[in-house]
Parts: sequence; structure tokens; C-alpha cells
Amino acid sequence: MIIDCAVYRDGVRETTEHDTSSIEAALAGLGDADFLWIGIGNPTADELHRVADSLHLHPLAVEDALEAHQRPKVERYRDHTFISIRTVTYDDDDITTHEINIFLGENYLLTVRHGGPTLTGARKAAERMIEPLSHGPTAALYAVVDSIVDHYEDVAAELEVDVQEVETSVFSAERSNDSSRIYRLKRETLEFRRAVLPLREPVTRLATSAQPEDARPYFRDIADHLSRAAEAIDSIDHLLDNALQAHLAQLSVQQNEDMRKLTAGATIFAVPTAIAGIYGMNFDHMPELSWTYGYPACLAVIGGLCLYIYWRFKRSGWL
Repeated sequence: MIIDCAVYRDGVRETTEHDTSSIEAALAGLGDADFLWIGIGNPTADELHRVADSLHLHPLAVEDALEAHQRPKVERYRDHTFISIRTVTYDDDDITTHEINIFLGENYLLTVRHGGPTLTGARKAAERMIEPLSHGPTAALYAVVDSIVDHYEDVAAELEVDVQEVETSVFSAERSNDSSRIYRLKRETLEFRRAVLPLREPVTRLATSAQPEDARPYFRDIADHLSRAAEAIDSIDHLLDNALQAHLAQLSVQQNEDMRKLTAGATIFAVPTAIAGIYGMNFDHMPELSWTYGYPACLAVIGGLCLYIYWRFKRSGWL
């Protein structure tokens, strides 16, 4: 369905009716510096085809816009450009991506959103800056892409905070099972990477070929923000790899300490076991069997040997 539809004359908004007939009428009445900005959310095939027919969009681009599983890209057709981009949201170690497909024409901008946050904020922010919007639909495209890419940096910052929490947990004295969270964060980082990295080349192309030329510095600014987000993703992935290796090393050290303690304990208990086993044999002639103090002396010897072995293990750091 059409969420918002407006004509912009010299950067000033003029709201129109939200139907295909009004779209055709609005396009017919546009001047040289005017353009139409249409926003559609979760459209059906019929709804999108009606709008596409009004704007004379290429059928292959319309098909891509309906699929909602496109890789971020920019494709140029005879009289319009098709851009596919992903929005990213992050909550509780979970990254969710949604697709926005954009059609940029000479005098119109059409955004097709499949789930995710609305673009109302981006439109209102653009409307507060009348001068850029006076440059036409390319300025509106910049407003949309800039709002999405800026949020990439916010998501990267939130992800870095969680990675720092994992690092703190890994190197804490308390035992914890961090491996499952590390793997989950690495999986979400991979999803984030798939949304960000493929967009770098298309944005670079826009930064060098966008029309009018006055718009190119704006897209260079987006490319710079996108590079920072990509670098943050690489840094996060590297930190997670290091945290995983450190966690596995910590587990290995802890297991070795446990084995040493078990070995020390088994050694201590081997002494009384050996002595008791010897004196448990059924022979008539054994040393000290008839001695009055034989039993307490045997216990004293066992206790002394156990204490001596314990002291040696404690001194060597095994206990």
C-alpha cells in the first residue's frame, strides 16, 4: 500500500492523493525542478504493478522489487535506476535485516519497503532541509540511503559493546560458557556484513556518477560512513575470533588444572589404599599384628605420608 505520496516544488512539499490516478496526474503537472516522492510499504504484486505502470518501470526491476531477497545493488535502466539496499536492526544479540528497493527517475523517487522501520524519519529530515531537496529526486535518494547507512554505524557501536562484554566474561575469574554467545555474535556479524559490504561498490558509483553533479559530494559522504561501518564489522569479527581462541585456551587451562587436582588427590589416596590393602591380606605372620600400638601407629604413618604428599603438591602448585 502507498504510505506517503507528495510532490516537491523547489524543495517544498505538496501532498497528493494516495492512488495511481493521482500519481499520473501529479507527474503530468511537474515542472523542471519538481519531483514526486512515493513511499510504499509491504505491497502486493497488484499494488506494485499499478504504481509501476504509472511510472513505466522496467518489468525486471519490478520483479526484483517484489522478491525482497536481493543482494544490495544498483542497476541502471533506460530511464530510471534501481537500487536495492538493506536496513539493519539489532536487539539482544540478534541482527534483523529488511529490504528497501528504490526506483530513481528523472522526476520521481519510489521506495518499496519490505518490513523493517519506516522511512518517515528520513523524509521529514529531508523536508527540513529545503535547499537540498530543490536539487530533485537525487536529493531524496540521498536522504533515504544516508539514514540507512548512518544506522549501520549505530548497530556496529551496539555490537561492539556486546563484544566487549564477551571479552570481559572470557577473561574473568568465574567460569562461563561463552562459546555459544560468541558463535551467535559471529553469525549475526556475518548477516550484518552481507548487508553492508555489497553496498560499497554501488555507493562509490553513485559518488562518481550521480546527477546533478552537486549531489556527488553527498554520496561521497555516504561512502565514507559505509567504509567506517565496514571497518567496524571487520574489527568486530576479528575481536570475536580472538575472544573465541582465548575462551578455548581458558577451557584448556581449566581442564589441565582440574586434571592436576584429580591426579594429586588420587596420589594422596593411593598411600592409605596401599597400606590398608597390604594389612588386609589374610596371613598369620605379618609385622606388628600383635603389637598393642600397631593400629594407631599405622594410622599415624598413613596420615603423615598423606600430609607430606599434600604439602609437596601444594608447594608445586598442583593443589
